[in-house]
Amino acid sequence: MARDVEKTTPFVKERAKPGTAHAVTHMFGNFEAAKHRKLPSWAAPLLGSMVIFHAILFFSMWAKTTWDIEQLDRPKSAVDLAIAPPPPPPPPPPKGGPKPKDVTITPKKIKVRDLIQPVKMEKQEAPVIVESGDPNGVEGGQEGGTAGGDLAGAVAAPPPPPPPPPPPPPQTVTPQTLDANRVSGEKNIFPDDVTKTEISRSGKDKLVGTFKLCISAEGAITSVTVLKATTFPAYDQKIRSTILGEWRYRPFQLNGKPQPICSTVTFIYSQH
Repeated sequence: MARDVEKTTPFVKERAKPGTAHAVTHMFGNFEAAKHRKLPSWAAPLLGSMVIFHAILFFSMWAKTTWDIEQLDRPKSAVDLAIAPPPPPPPPPPKGGPKPKDVTITPKKIKVRDLIQPVKMEKQEAPVIVESGDPNGVEGGQEGGTAGGDLAGAVAAPPPPPPPPPPPPPQTVTPQTLDANRVSGEKNIFPDDVTKTEISRSGKDKLVGTFKLCISAEGAITSVTVLKATTFPAYDQKIRSTILGEWRYRPFQLNGKPQPICSTVTFIYSQH
């Protein structure tokens, strides 16, 4: 034990001092320090921009709900009768091209190798044929008649008169002229409900059909021909039957005389 004590450092009593007690820090000291701390320079602009952004967002949502007006539905269907413009005049005939060059034909010379003496042709007179008749006949009678008959007998009936000339072909007039002569008939022709359903299923919202009308000199419709179909046969048939059954026209006058005419009518049906 004495050796262990000798190895340790001697303790000097004079240098030993009592320990100093440190004051305990208050539990809200960090809060007090943060309370007096200044904000950084970028905090105020960031806070202001956030406030302005939320104010603009709130105002735009309020304005949208205030001015939002419900749009009304468009009408479901409409029919327009379009009159096609008159066809353009035919182009002028092309100007004459260059004149053809005159072709000179040079006859070829034929060499005569053998000389032949011409032969004189004698003219032969045709024999006179005397028809043999009945010696008991009379001048002015008919062939195959009986001897002693009456010269004023029955004469053959005259030939029938020639047939009357065919009527003139129909004149082609503009759709505007045809529409001006129409006196009755509904122009707006709608398809039936079944056809409307088929049109809706097909995805089409517009149909165009062109028909050719021919009218007699008395003003009656003689024929209705489909030039361009609407791709729905039921609707085309309804247009034809309506035109033939309901439409009426006054006679078309040309130089003071009624004439048959032909023209076209175009139907446009739109469905919304």
